Amino acid sequence: GSGVGTNTLEGTNSNFGAYNNSMGRTPTFIAPPPTSFRVATRHPSHHTPLNYDGSSNSSTFSLMGRGRPETLAMARKRQRRHDSFLRLIVALLCLALSFAFALFYGEGKFGLSLTSFAYERKIAAGGYDQLLDKGGKTNHYMNAAEEMVFYPDWWAGEKEIPDLAAKNVQLLPIVEYNVADVEDERKEGRVETPFYWMVPRSGGNVVRTIMNQCLRFVEASELGAGSDEEVLLVEEDDGKRFVNVDTSTSSGLERAKTLDLATSGVPDVIISTIFHDVLALFNQENRARAFVVLRHPLERAISKYYSDLVTDPEVAGMTLTQYIREGGARVENNYVTRFLTGQYGGALGMHHLDMAREVLRRKFVVGLASDLPRTVRVFDYMFQWNNRTGDTSGEDADANDEMAKIYSCYDDILGALSDKSPPKVEEGTEGWKLLMAQNWLDLKVYEYAEFLFQKELEKVK
Repeated sequence: GSGVGTNTLEGTNSNFGAYNNSMGRTPTFIAPPPTSFRVATRHPSHHTPLNYDGSSNSSTFSLMGRGRPETLAMARKRQRRHDSFLRLIVALLCLALSFAFALFYGEGKFGLSLTSFAYERKIAAGGYDQLLDKGGKTNHYMNAAEEMVFYPDWWAGEKEIPDLAAKNVQLLPIVEYNVADVEDERKEGRVETPFYWMVPRSGGNVVRTIMNQCLRFVEASELGAGSDEEVLLVEEDDGKRFVNVDTSTSSGLERAKTLDLATSGVPDVIISTIFHDVLALFNQENRARAFVVLRHPLERAISKYYSDLVTDPEVAGMTLTQYIREGGARVENNYVTRFLTGQYGGALGMHHLDMAREVLRRKFVVGLASDLPRTVRVFDYMFQWNNRTGDTSGEDADANDEMAKIYSCYDDILGALSDKSPPKVEEGTEGWKLLMAQNWLDLKVYEYAEFLFQKELEKVK
């Protein structure tokens, strides 16, 4: 009786046997020795060494000859090989995650780095010496640009102004149906409110000032922010007349749509920096009549850079190259092309370029910041801002006097424009090349806008 606990399992605790004696039965489960579990799970190179003939000095287990030195060496080699393979897999996964993060969350810095690298390789292959003339000065812009800039593959095929009418480019439905074609005549019974798309830093405020001060237009713009009335009202502040809606935000545009702003006939012009969202205010019957002032993409991007230096503490003190490399979303990247096509993020292709140019050709009266006086003349003519049909007798004499006052107002505002040249970046520098790479498509869109502007001037003449 008293020996059951001590003889049942060699090496177990005497208290365990005493417990089973007290219960009046012998244990039926015998746990294996702990060393058996360790032997089953440990790597062969870690087993207790055995004799070369395969025998073991241990009475607990036998490895049947696996302790020979050559067997242990092969096992260790195999283990090292497996460890190296695992490390390689982990390294590749980390590299893939890094690339994915750089592409989708790196705010464009990864792409800019690749662009810069491509430029450096291109210049290193050709050298800078060929860009200098005998006097040590750089050649003219066109000659230097051909040698210094790493142009995309499609650039050479876009030297001529394309015949977009022959391409039959398809526009987005909201642009196709909610914006009137420039060549379409106004139809009776329709409210076709002019829509002025304000591209930032493009001289558009000059045209806006003329509409406010000279023509006394009622505008729907950001000036109406903060109003919550359930009806459209015309308010005036500091000589500006405006409708009590905000066209600069999504929530404001929703409210404007609820109040039927575009079909009400209340505003003389709708002004916004947003394009596609504003078009939702219109419909197929009451369409928008769109016009815009465009500026050279590099000039606009450089202007934004200098503005950010003053207003944004995060980029204060940066050189242009640093700004482009580290500025992220602040850096201009084909702004006009993206807004005209609705492709605000992601990659752009040649079909986006064709679509942007087709939108300008069919849907916009185009002005240029480089020639604001003639831009105002084009807008005045195309939108009939100032009716020229009166004569010098009767009631029309008063109309002619009013027309003369409006033209005088035009001259005063345009004459007050500064002759000071806007800030520029030296052609051929690294910053200039990086800006070019960020705005390839916009450069071609602007080139096409210049072509359209010349055609408009012919109509005015």
